[in-house]
Formats: sequence, C-alpha cells, structure tokens
Amino acid sequence: MKLKCTWSTKNAILENYHDKIWGKPCFSDQELFKCLAIQIFQSGLDLRTVLTKLEALNEMFDEFKVQTVAGYDQSKLEALMACPLIIRNRRKIKAVIHNADVILKMSQTGMSFNDFIWSKVDFVPMDLEPKNNAKMMFDLPIARRVCKDMQELGFQFVGPTNISFFLQASGIINTHWVNCSYR
Repeated sequence: MKLKCTWSTKNAILENYHDKIWGKPCFSDQELFKCLAIQIFQSGLDLRTVLTKLEALNEMFDEFKVQTVAGYDQSKLEALMACPLIIRNRRKIKAVIHNADVILKMSQTGMSFNDFIWSKVDFVPMDLEPKNNAKMMFDLPIARRVCKDMQELGFQFVGPTNISFFLQASGIINTHWVNCSYR
C-alpha cells in the first residue's frame, strides 16, 4: 500500500489529482499557465469543485493555450460566462485571459514565464519536507514574494494563498508529506 498525503484520500477526484498531477514539476509556459488558471478558479472554492469542472475548463479554454486565451475577445468572454459546465466568475475568467496576455507579452520580450517562476527557487524544486500530511500548506513565505513580483508584472487575481497552491501544484515547491510515495 502506498502512503500519501492525507488531504488527497478524501475522495477519488482528489486522489487522482494528487497521484497524477499535483506536485509534478511543470517546465513550460503552457503547463504553468494552466496550473495558475486552475488556482485562480479555485480561489474561495473547494479544490474538488474545480477538479470536477476541469475537463470542461480545458475544453472551453482551448486547453489553456497561452496565445489562444490571450486573444479572447468580448464574445468569447460572454460564451464562457454562459457555459454552465465551468466556474462562471467574471473576475476570475477575465484574470485568466489577462494573465495569458501578460505571459504572451513576457515571451515577446524574451522572458519566459517558466524562467521567471523557476528563477524564484534557483531552478531547483524547493523541498519543504513537511512532517504533517493532513493538508496542503497555504501560507508559504516565498509565495508572498512571488505574488508581489507577479503583481508588478501585471498579473491579476494572484494572492499569497493561491500562489502558495500554484507553487505546490506546479512542483516548484515540494510539499508532499515526507513519507508520501509520490514525492
């Protein structure tokens, strides 16, 4: 029997996410953008809620292709708002579209979102080796710094909590329980 972070054993959706996606290092603007978007949608909601809508979110947001999402216009925004299968929070949807544009503009100046984010940990996943496996960490000091830097670049709907989750989910910070088989 594999040991794993306790938060992931509450239901099959969380367990699948933990075992296959969460904490696996992401090394492309595309993967990181998708991970950031998921954390934006998760703000104020239970992670399971977002994960149950992930397939529809992927479809409606064109698999979170940065260039495609950055080009969304008002009619696409309204189509997203009309889709009952996704999280229809206008501020979150607009932030995801805006953030795709920020990432696209970064790449046009020669800076990748990937390099920007990974530079915060010197391009090596930061392992926090948590001894408690009950829940995800939500207040990481590094997240406050990363959040501030992202806001200075123009990112929206990024705060210390959702950036903490983003850094963990994208594998930039390893917070799997020290005895978790998925470390």
